[in-house]
This record gives sequence, structure tokens and C-alpha cells, in this order.
Amino acid sequence: MSNMAKQDKTRQLNVEQLNAIDLLIQGKTDRETAEAVGVSRQTVTDWRNNNPTFIAELNRRREEIWGSQVDKLRSLVAEAVKVLEEDMKNTEDLRLRQSAAVYVLRSVGLYGAELEPEGPTDSKEIEIQKKEKEEDLAFREITALTP
Repeated sequence: MSNMAKQDKTRQLNVEQLNAIDLLIQGKTDRETAEAVGVSRQTVTDWRNNNPTFIAELNRRREEIWGSQVDKLRSLVAEAVKVLEEDMKNTEDLRLRQSAAVYVLRSVGLYGAELEPEGPTDSKEIEIQKKEKEEDLAFREITALTP
């Protein structure tokens, strides 16, 4: 997306919404965010769940942060693997070695949940997905009533 398109979309958000996005990407809860920007918790929750422009900008910012943090982590991987390898080789404690092995597997995404953020960063795409979900739900309700 071009810089101009990003600016157009962020212009559609008010100051409270932009500040809320800043706080949410820092890990603040809806309640903490609402208190800080001067709106109700329900308002922040509504923005996060129902405002396509807000959702898209929040997702875009999360992707931006994720990318920069991944680069930092990648630069540390070789050294971290060396440290873990030495620790695993030099300990006789089987439980400690197993614990380190699980930690390594978790760290590379082979054990546990996927942490990478996902979701559209384009408000129109979010609107399309929302409409498709609503249509699907309506279809299921109609077909459930049909004998």
C-alpha cells in the first residue's frame, strides 16, 4: 500500500482511535486503552471488532512491529543456539536437557501456538469478510429452519 493510501485511511480515524491503536499495540487492554483515551471500554471493543478502518490500521501496525522485531530476533538466533547447545551438552540432568529441547522447539514454532499476527490490513477486505460471515450466518439460520 502506498504512503498516500495509508495516510488517507489514517485520516478516517480520529485522534482517540489513533491513540487507542498505539496503546493496543503496546499490549494494553481495552479497559486500559479506553481510560487513557477518554472513551468507554465498550467503544474500544467496538472499534476493535466492528470498525474496518480501525481493524485494518491496527493489523497493519502489528505487522509493522512484528517485522522489525523478527529482524532483531533473527540477529540473535545463532548466538542463542550456541548457548543452548553448550548447556544441553554440558548437563547430565535429563530433565534440564528435555526442558531446553522443548524451549528450542517452542522458539522456532514447532511446538505450541503460532504467534505471528494475522488478519487483513485493508478495511475493504475486512468489510468483505464481515459481509461474507453475515451472509453465511443468515444462510445457516434459514437452512436450519427448513425441514
